[in-house]
Amino acid sequence: MNRTSLSAFAFLIAGAALSCSIQNLSGQAGVTPKPLMPYTSCVFPDMLRIVEVDPLAPGVTARSVDTAQGPRRIDLVAGERVMFAYPMTDFFAHVNVELLPIASYPQLKQALIANLHYLESQPHGPMRAEALPAGLHGFEVHGNDRQRLEGDVLGMYLMFDDKAHVATTIYFLNQQSWQREFQTMDEYGRLRDHFLQHYTACVRQNQALER
Repeated sequence: MNRTSLSAFAFLIAGAALSCSIQNLSGQAGVTPKPLMPYTSCVFPDMLRIVEVDPLAPGVTARSVDTAQGPRRIDLVAGERVMFAYPMTDFFAHVNVELLPIASYPQLKQALIANLHYLESQPHGPMRAEALPAGLHGFEVHGNDRQRLEGDVLGMYLMFDDKAHVATTIYFLNQQSWQREFQTMDEYGRLRDHFLQHYTACVRQNQALER
């Protein structure tokens, strides 16, 4: 899958009935809301870089996720799409950062986790990540992964910052072998864990600098 098709792919995850249209409600087109800014400027020691940061389509204040109990509405205050890639490769991670309403944050958080588990329950669905890398800097992280290099999305991870009321959905993407940084599931797993460790550290550092 090339970058053009991934832009059209936007918020669709293969095999999941998931609508991810998100509105940037910052009040000015192209302006990242302050709670989301720490998520949009990170550099990694292994040359992974943010290559696109896009305000999400206006006019939508919610999205829907599927759960075992039926569809759930996820109300949104603001959102940003952040795309990561290694040099000379296609996108490695597609990250949706969402600011959730304070009053309903606990319920919306549980709905997002329920959606993750719903995907795991589907035939040929991903497997829940039982072991997460150490050192995630106070974020609550949940995730799942495919067991083979197949499909457009190899892993889906949720990252919660309860204090800031921010929920981050990370899609780790699969590509043709010559377009990706990894060639085996073990290599993918190492890059995934490296991403989680360094992205959480970067966000915390950016938050500290803003204070």
